Amino acid sequence: MKKLALILAMSLMGAFAHANTDVQTLEGDMNAESIGAWTCGVKFTGTSKGFKIIIGSFKTVAYGTLKCVGLKRTYTQKVKVEIGHHWIGPTAGIGYFKLAGKALEISLLNADPSVILGKYLVAQGEAAIIGGVGAFTAVKVGLPQLALNVSLQLLKGFGVQVGIDKMRISAIHDPVEEPVPYSVDL
Repeated sequence: MKKLALILAMSLMGAFAHANTDVQTLEGDMNAESIGAWTCGVKFTGTSKGFKIIIGSFKTVAYGTLKCVGLKRTYTQKVKVEIGHHWIGPTAGIGYFKLAGKALEISLLNADPSVILGKYLVAQGEAAIIGGVGAFTAVKVGLPQLALNVSLQLLKGFGVQVGIDKMRISAIHDPVEEPVPYSVDL
């Protein structure tokens, strides 16, 4: 499914090369010259808990700071990351974990990094007996944006979880924009 969405997004990129030069963003209109690539990182802490074998509830809630670097500016935003699906879905898990992790996101063809906020499709797995590791890969495809998110987590707790879910990244308060420094720490 992800490969199909990625192939479709890449094949439609040529259509947008000749499109109108005005681009609508969450923050208003911007010129097409400002469309570019953003590299973002999220450092987060949170919990995963629940019981679900196709039916049930297993959710991850984490809080952190999203830091993005573009060609002309940086973007910083406190965020809430929620991973969980409807009460029925392709996920199996049982347990309780406290987690801390980092995620790297690459976003193409968007005029503003705030567009990174929103819904993603995520493949996730985590396992721990006292301590353990977890990982997820998420993709967001929206015309014309394409975003890929990869995360690694350290876990403290007991249990196992694997599945395909929905992920939502939401803003906690107003972003801070800064000029690009000579060295950037994500």
